[in-house]
Amino acid sequence: MSDSAQSFTERVERGLLHAYHGDVVDHSARYAVRTGHYPSDLSGRTFTTVFPYQAIHEHHELNVNPHMLTASGRLLTLDLEPHRDGGNVFIRAATRFIENQSWHLRKLAPEAFVRTDFAEFSWFGTSNLTNTSPIPVFPVGAHDGRPGRRLLLSYDAGRPVEVSPKTLEHITPVGRPNDYHTAVGSSFSPMIMTSGHPVYDPDFEPGKPRLLYTNIVPRVADFLHFNKPIRADLYVTTWDGGPSSPTPPMRVTVDGEGVILGHASVHQICLTRNYLVVFNANLVLNTSSLVEPLTPLLWKWLVESRTIEVPRNLRVLYRWLRIRLREATPDHVCPVYFIHKDDIRRALAAGARELPAKRVDLMWELTHALTDYDDDGDVVTIFAQHNVGADPADQMEAGDRLIGGGIVPDSLLGMFSSATDLNQVRRHVVDLRRGTVETRAFPHPDDREHFPHGLNLLPPLQISPYLSEHDTSAAPNLLRICRRHDATYWVAGGWLPQTMSARVFANFRRGRPDGAWPPRRLVPVSEFIERIADPDNTVRFYRLDHEMRLDSCYTFPPGWFMAAPIFVPRPGSQSTRDGYIVALVWGPDHPDMEIWIWDAAHPLDRGPVCTLGPGPHEQGIRPGFPLHSAWVDRDGVDEWERPPYEVPTIEMPTYLKLLELGTIGAGVLRRLWQQTR
Repeated sequence: MSDSAQSFTERVERGLLHAYHGDVVDHSARYAVRTGHYPSDLSGRTFTTVFPYQAIHEHHELNVNPHMLTASGRLLTLDLEPHRDGGNVFIRAATRFIENQSWHLRKLAPEAFVRTDFAEFSWFGTSNLTNTSPIPVFPVGAHDGRPGRRLLLSYDAGRPVEVSPKTLEHITPVGRPNDYHTAVGSSFSPMIMTSGHPVYDPDFEPGKPRLLYTNIVPRVADFLHFNKPIRADLYVTTWDGGPSSPTPPMRVTVDGEGVILGHASVHQICLTRNYLVVFNANLVLNTSSLVEPLTPLLWKWLVESRTIEVPRNLRVLYRWLRIRLREATPDHVCPVYFIHKDDIRRALAAGARELPAKRVDLMWELTHALTDYDDDGDVVTIFAQHNVGADPADQMEAGDRLIGGGIVPDSLLGMFSSATDLNQVRRHVVDLRRGTVETRAFPHPDDREHFPHGLNLLPPLQISPYLSEHDTSAAPNLLRICRRHDATYWVAGGWLPQTMSARVFANFRRGRPDGAWPPRRLVPVSEFIERIADPDNTVRFYRLDHEMRLDSCYTFPPGWFMAAPIFVPRPGSQSTRDGYIVALVWGPDHPDMEIWIWDAAHPLDRGPVCTLGPGPHEQGIRPGFPLHSAWVDRDGVDEWERPPYEVPTIEMPTYLKLLELGTIGAGVLRRLWQQTR
């Protein structure tokens, strides 16, 4: 390895470590301006889900197969109004773990829990980790025409949960367990699989906003096939904010037949003026991923506890079996379902239990997407994050050998594994009347100049509107900004030598050979590995215009990382170019998070107009790896009041109450018998 490549690798490892590792105790800190000038019109509060390594690894659970996706829910907030202290301009940043039901149970009985790739199981049922996406929703507590905003946290394997946007305290789950179809039953806490990104529709009906999201049910027979993706039945449910429960799940059908998803994941859904758009994400759930965390327990019980020195051949066989359990890879075609909101309204009015949909298949698997809100003439424009040759549900495991040599550092266990092919942003213009799809992609596999923009693509900047399109208040209206995405913002992770698992590359090589027809890869494996291993392939933060042309790009030095950028509109903004981009940034030389701010009116390659770091005598914040973000205006936070809707977090069934009563009674009778003998 050349000196430049060695230096690059060392800096990347330090930067990854700083971005991934976090504080174990929540705290706040003042972040002071270091360079540039802080924009005077920045306002509101941002919310970002963050995944600290320590929350995944430093615990006393019975067993764990650590993955970032099963981190305990934690939020990072930034209060954007600037303050002055002497000559320093600063804002306040803070973190808080979400103290939901599973958080408390884990503190009380940690050895009752086992964590898998997708979920956390225990004697109390499945944990609702509430860790995926913050969603601003219904107005509450209006004062002088200035309502507060409610805030939901989502999770693919749990019900949406409401938290306070002021204090981040846990308020209530949305709906009771019997309001959903469960994936895994439990007396206390069944697994309920929903959307990682629900959508809030402020204009669902005049004066009647709704939350729209999915409820999926895995196909039980598929659990008998260890190395195949588990499929699922697709349902849609809605909620009006209470006091009523969510509506009963409605089965999605195409041509009268119930939809069966090829992968049991609907991580992302999107909203247009007339359609709910449902994507089958490329997170692969299979029986092996659920069983795998138990194999180390069996290994220790059957072998290590009974043998002083385990024969090398037996260790090799054990490792081989664990690798074979993880062969399932996502399909390279993504089905998308378009459900007209008129059909949802009719179904709700009639109490129907089915929803018709149109299906369109898009080439290459995808994880996240954005849509233009305008869909005139039933033409829907989608901007999709295609993580080709990647399964976000796969992670770096202990003992994983790296493509460039060596073994994954223990400090990076649980992090997403690198993509094994070029990733792309694709714009799909879907004409639902004609049944046609027009696609443009960036970057093209043969475009060597822009090749780094397709390396380990991270979730894009996503905007969560919560005001009606017709709202007349002074608060910036995000829905108007999203009518047509004048620009979209993306982050490419670049070359990450420490997450290029040979195991994952081998899985995809078997599932997607170079010579397959039709093609199952964009770039042949050997060529991809050769082209990615370049010290110039650093993190890119870039903007594409509506026609998928590269507008501008900021290239970070080696070892610098950013993720989960946040769009903050200016007052009266009508465009994704009229506002600021707030980014969470880490460097290789200091562990604390930094905050960088771009003015979206200028090219990104000009660099941030302002950077902030921990103020004098302040302990900086290390929140953990950021995933998704949202923004709420200042009145939306300050005017919030606790809503009247609340349901029990845990509901104990009658038979368990009777069983416990019998246990208590039996104990009393036994003691009475002992004392009267």
